[in-house]
Amino acid sequence: MPELPDVEGFRAYIERTSLHKTIEKVDVRSPEILRGVSANKLVRMLKGRRLESTRRHGKYLFVQLDGGWWLLYHFGMTGQPRYFKDMSDDPRYDRVLISFTNGFHLAYDCQRKLGAVGVTESVDEFIRERKLGPDALDVDFAAFTEALHGRRGMIKSALMNQHILAGIGNIYSDEILFQARIHPITRVKYLSEKRLRELFDSMRRVLTAGIDHTVRSKALPDSYLLSHRGEGEMCPGCGCKVEKLRISGRTAYYCPECQGMG
Repeated sequence: MPELPDVEGFRAYIERTSLHKTIEKVDVRSPEILRGVSANKLVRMLKGRRLESTRRHGKYLFVQLDGGWWLLYHFGMTGQPRYFKDMSDDPRYDRVLISFTNGFHLAYDCQRKLGAVGVTESVDEFIRERKLGPDALDVDFAAFTEALHGRRGMIKSALMNQHILAGIGNIYSDEILFQARIHPITRVKYLSEKRLRELFDSMRRVLTAGIDHTVRSKALPDSYLLSHRGEGEMCPGCGCKVEKLRISGRTAYYCPECQGMG
């Protein structure tokens, strides 16, 4: 599932390809993915408008129209934007196609239809209505500790809870915990201020590296678990075998040596 670094990459992609172009036509091919707007209304709202700016919060991407409203994207498990000119390059799973007067197109490509496309008048109000936590990359240490204060569950579950922190999913929570040398089942209440600081620093470092990897096509450091994230793979830190367990219905990968409970 696209997480914060992936969605930041999508934001940069739309900034680079699709802004300040007049929309000539909108083709809603899978209206069931629309949220809070009908296909006809979405067409009316977008036709003749321009995409003027972008904003990301957690896993949501918002693109402002010149009329003031915001087009919103959530990418689910398989979603991504695709910009192209020749209709022979139209993605097979194109759910909403925006066509510009310059002859190019922006597709919302989403195979499993678990994402969503919609509109909102206010991004801030949208965030409040859905009770999303602060963006994981924008939050400072004080707000980070406040968000986790009083939580009794496991730290991996807390990191993935979008009402606590917005943007982190299964894969990046594993990496953040690996880099901080914290076992994924550690209870939040047992983390000292020192360990919380290490976790916060790890979160910022990992998400920034993930964005560099996504946006700038940079390789992730060899010391990262992501390229070794599989049962039986070797830990890049100590050479121990990577193990897995189930937490909140999700598979967590970790190194039992580097992330011991002691």
